[in-house]
Amino acid sequence: MVIKTRHEKELFDKAAEIFIEEYKSSISEKGRFSVALSGGSTPKELFKRLVKMQINWKNVDIFMVDERYLPPNHADSNYRLLWDNLFSRINIPIENLRTIKYMESLEISRMEYEKEVEDFIKGKKNSFDLIVLGMGRDGHTASLFYDNLEMTGTVVPSLESKYHKYNRISLGLGVINSCRKKMFILKNDKKEILKLVLSGKEHPASFVIKNVIYIINEEDK
Repeated sequence: MVIKTRHEKELFDKAAEIFIEEYKSSISEKGRFSVALSGGSTPKELFKRLVKMQINWKNVDIFMVDERYLPPNHADSNYRLLWDNLFSRINIPIENLRTIKYMESLEISRMEYEKEVEDFIKGKKNSFDLIVLGMGRDGHTASLFYDNLEMTGTVVPSLESKYHKYNRISLGLGVINSCRKKMFILKNDKKEILKLVLSGKEHPASFVIKNVIYIINEEDK
């Protein structure tokens, strides 16, 4: 499903609306809500809205979609962005935050997060109730690029390359596709790559399937 908005405020208002709908549905059904969140600049506006909403964060489990292998206080760390704009502004038990930790090596960090994710999703029909995704101009999503797209792990690495800066850790495609609902939040500059993804061109984001919502702002502002 593609939802087109006229300006950025409407884009993020709609994303927050869908987030709340999924939250309420899951709470009504089973008493808890699980969500995987992306970093980057685009979701910041969503987070600003979420901190003002009536959400019982004690019943919410938050996971990270991906992370750069960087110290948590680094300016490019997704954890720092999430902490500054969401985690530090809501009343959520620390044990409800499942984050990708900066450990002795990329592989140790990956394995530690993989265990945490696998322990949570074991026996569940869906990995998470909702995943919030973005899309690069090259068609990547999460930290899934052409070099790691076919990896089958729950959590996969992506080494620094011509495709991107920094070594990274990401939820694997299988876990992403197992989410009950996937929501892409896309600004105006992603119109062309979204057309390619929807046309079936083999970009990483085109492999995210089933119950996918693309919200895109069609105006410049």
